[in-house]
Amino acid sequence: MRPRSIRFRLMVVMICLATLPIIMVTGIAARNTRSSIEEEIIKANTSRMLWASQYLEELIHQIDRLFYSLQINQQLIDSFDGMDHPDVGAQYRAQRYIREVLTSAFYANSRRIDELTLFVKGSGKTVSVDYVSNGTVTSVDVGSSIWSRMLDEPINMYFRASPKGIYALHSINRFQDQEMLGGFAVRLNTDTWNELKGILLSEVESSVWVLNDEGEMVSDCDAMDIPHEIRLQLGSIQDSPSEPVLGKTKDYFYFIQRIGTGQLTVIKTIPSAMVSRSSRATIRAGIVTAGLFALLSILLSIFLSFRISQPIVSLAETMKKTQLHEFEWKPVHSYDEITLLEQCYNSMMQRIRDLVQTQYQREIELRNAQLMALQAQINPHFLNNTMSLIGGMALSKGVPDIYKIAKVVGDLMRYAMGGNNDLVTLEDELSHMRNYLFIQEHRFAERCTTIISVDERALDSEIPKFTLLPIVENAFEHGLHPKAGQWELQIRVKRIGHRIAFIVRDNGVGFTDERLREIRGELKTPLLTKASTWQMEPNTGKRRRGIGLKNVDTRLKLQFGSKNRVRVFSELGKGTVVVLTFPASGMEV
Repeated sequence: MRPRSIRFRLMVVMICLATLPIIMVTGIAARNTRSSIEEEIIKANTSRMLWASQYLEELIHQIDRLFYSLQINQQLIDSFDGMDHPDVGAQYRAQRYIREVLTSAFYANSRRIDELTLFVKGSGKTVSVDYVSNGTVTSVDVGSSIWSRMLDEPINMYFRASPKGIYALHSINRFQDQEMLGGFAVRLNTDTWNELKGILLSEVESSVWVLNDEGEMVSDCDAMDIPHEIRLQLGSIQDSPSEPVLGKTKDYFYFIQRIGTGQLTVIKTIPSAMVSRSSRATIRAGIVTAGLFALLSILLSIFLSFRISQPIVSLAETMKKTQLHEFEWKPVHSYDEITLLEQCYNSMMQRIRDLVQTQYQREIELRNAQLMALQAQINPHFLNNTMSLIGGMALSKGVPDIYKIAKVVGDLMRYAMGGNNDLVTLEDELSHMRNYLFIQEHRFAERCTTIISVDERALDSEIPKFTLLPIVENAFEHGLHPKAGQWELQIRVKRIGHRIAFIVRDNGVGFTDERLREIRGELKTPLLTKASTWQMEPNTGKRRRGIGLKNVDTRLKLQFGSKNRVRVFSELGKGTVVVLTFPASGMEV
């Protein structure tokens, strides 16, 4: 592929990567903008419908209290008969009492109403109280008036519109036989409906209707007819739902809310075109902004493609020709982004080569560790049977100490040959270690003192087999044997959080600072050669085979990770401390 072709394709790819997301984001943003505005309008109008519902429910409750307070006035009900009493004086007293009661009730509720009327069926007359008069008596034709609906059945409250205004009416019926005696009516003042308009008419193009329980229009909020689709929905709406019923047609959104026990129904519509116009300006601004960003992205893509294509082509050619075993660090003299890429390539190749070598070294170390574990075992069956024979003979001859030692040696061999699992519990390892210490304590009975402290919470944790004994054996071989006088060996196992610490402290000869540095250096270097698995014999300078500190350290790192290892602390003439750490059972490494 020629560099020119790479440069052209890189430019096309960069332009596509720069512009396509902008186009997609712009389209998504435009759709989301309309959806967000639509959602905000719906939320705002839902709140206004609930507000209007609370307002009208409070109005109905206030009127209902007014009607109830008048109907329980038995003297007022009894005064109905005096309206047509033959005695003019009795008629006058009845009408005066009715006027007084109505006037008092009217002025107590004058903030919402501007007329209170009492209809007496027996006389066919009404008594009205308003701001102008305080008891106008007129005759009415019940069949053709707003009172006509009371003739059919008792009605607690209903609303009806008339040329004079909007009325709320209540029938008065005898309790025993429900015969109609009359009724009350209040005319709601214009301020009441103006407040309702102020709540609901938040948009210029919106429309609002208020219907009574028979579906008749009682408000003058809007002169338009109710759409047919909404009329069809009214029958399926339950009385007083907790939330307004929301619907959407091709041309508008609509909200329907029942008030009280169905006495009123509020309907509001918002044209869909208004929602589109509300979001159009925002969408237009987003498209213009996206276009400017797209143009800028194209120009930057062209510039950057020419700027970076040539170094990339050069680096690609170098990568194509480079073999892992022939890799040499390529010097870099500049400090731009392409240089960073070249540096990362050099570093990557170096890490790959190091990883290959490390993996190879780990395989060798694992094989060596397994081989040395096998070499540490003796011919199991023959020696075990021999030790059992010796123990039996000692017991039969009355020498129990020899029997105990033979039994311990047999246990040591059985542990060495038992099972093929590489991991054992810490409790098993400690038991194996105690068998070794039992022999040493009998061997140096007057000289050796061992102190063992074990945290019981650590016993169920697992470690590689033959991990603890080499640490204790080294304490005897390199620390205590060269020392004259009394020996003391302290062994401590402690659980600290999610980790286990195995600590061995001796009061032996210790190491010089130089030798301690050598030991720590050996622990840090990979176990690559067979010689690194040997240990120094004290005072002789000779080497012997064994599973030493380095082997234990390597097996811990291979099993649990590099954080789990062996640490050595020592001071010449005072002794040595070896610390071994590994994770507790069930914890992540």
